[in-house]
Amino acid sequence: MEISARLAAALAAAPADRIVYDLDGIEAQYDRLLAELPEVQVRFALKACPVDEVLRCLADRGAGFDAAGPAEIVQALRTGVPVDRIHYGNTVKSDTDIAEAHRLGVRTFATDSVQDVRAIAEHAPGARVFCRLATSGDGALWGLSRKFGCSAEDAVRVLTTARASGLVPAGLSVHVGSQQMTGEAWQQALDSIAEVLVTLEGVGIVPDHVNLGGGLPALGYLDRHGNPLDPPLDKIFTVIREGMERLSDLTAAPLGFVLEPGRHLVADHGAVRAHVYRLTGRAQPDGTHARWLYLSVGKFNGLYEMDELSYRLVFPGRAGEDDGEYVGAVVAGPTCDSDDAYGGGRHPVRVPGTSPPATRSGSCPPAPTPPATRPRASTASARCRACASAARKDTTDMTDLIRGITEADWPQVAALEAGAYADTALTEGEAALRSRAAAGTCFVLDLDGRIAGYVLALPYPMFRYPDLTRPERVTHRSANLHLHDLAVIGPLRRRGWAAAWCAI
Repeated sequence: MEISARLAAALAAAPADRIVYDLDGIEAQYDRLLAELPEVQVRFALKACPVDEVLRCLADRGAGFDAAGPAEIVQALRTGVPVDRIHYGNTVKSDTDIAEAHRLGVRTFATDSVQDVRAIAEHAPGARVFCRLATSGDGALWGLSRKFGCSAEDAVRVLTTARASGLVPAGLSVHVGSQQMTGEAWQQALDSIAEVLVTLEGVGIVPDHVNLGGGLPALGYLDRHGNPLDPPLDKIFTVIREGMERLSDLTAAPLGFVLEPGRHLVADHGAVRAHVYRLTGRAQPDGTHARWLYLSVGKFNGLYEMDELSYRLVFPGRAGEDDGEYVGAVVAGPTCDSDDAYGGGRHPVRVPGTSPPATRSGSCPPAPTPPATRPRASTASARCRACASAARKDTTDMTDLIRGITEADWPQVAALEAGAYADTALTEGEAALRSRAAAGTCFVLDLDGRIAGYVLALPYPMFRYPDLTRPERVTHRSANLHLHDLAVIGPLRRRGWAAAWCAI
């Protein structure tokens, strides 16, 4: 897979390690998916790429989001997507998280147990639930066969319990495993859904949708030995289309279909700019000699799927393996963990030898592509995740993007505030923010209709400050302007927006 010219330019211009995504490429991939499966509603698996610019471009294209917890729900809401296009897709959730998701407006929840159904009934009364069926995970690079999903018999029990508990038994779901490489896995999953649909009809439950989950593969991967993975995507789409038609024939009422793609939409349209720590050669414990190429990114800060994959490496100034001396070397990350290496350190790949500058300490990139997909929340502070950015054609002066708040902006502002202060117990809520803006002034950072930041200030007596537990009740006459709140989304922090606010 070739890196696009836009990605290459963005990587070359990056001052430090960074993940860069080609938004135009992601949009085109989304369009191709809908051309293959025009009847599905896309709920992008947010955990696959929790980068605001990527989420916004998918939301603008019509996608919704599969969120795994309240923090992801808040991030999805920041895109401006209607809350009815967000579902809580994690079957593992606490009572507190269920209640918070319900407070944020989410009304559709995944489940796979009677215990979880009872918790949803208590903390999200009247919600819609869809039950996840277990799959074998066979054929996937990462199977999901034990932690999630229930048997066909349990699914009927779960949904009848949901109905008895005042919930809406709305659907069934499956997940065939991440990076699923076979059409047969989809066929087996669709057969399981058909069996349960027939049984549910016998007890008077008619789901309104089927969620086919994630698992659609990316195309640019290499296996642990460096060989291209070649998933039969055309066959997979054919199996899904035929299965959807068959399921629709089984139900008296119309049946909708949902898909939760992750890596399939983003993994082939991003790259990591990294740099070389060193190329070394040394004897191994078994007496053999091995070369090791140490990079600034690895399993624990951006490339955590390297147990099953070899990321493609592009060395600046190198046209290919015929361009000078190449040697076999194990590629590894910078940590002191022995697992931080391609294939656990057992599978060398071809890299430039010691003489070319591409493998001298400090040279950069290589640019592994595709990027690590499904990055976990715990990697958010890692160097290459924190510097994630998106490639576009245009730039705009900062102050041109700042304007006064309007009535339509408040849901996005409230969601941004909730996300910014979720870990501090300082969130005030929309009503309190509105009251303070009414007593003062509020400006927002508008990125093509998406609120990416706001500043709120109001006159207040010196050495006093608003009570965060209640709305503002008095408009003070004071020469002192109290800067109450200034927040921007994560990717835009430390980029001079505070000074831009002050310039208006």
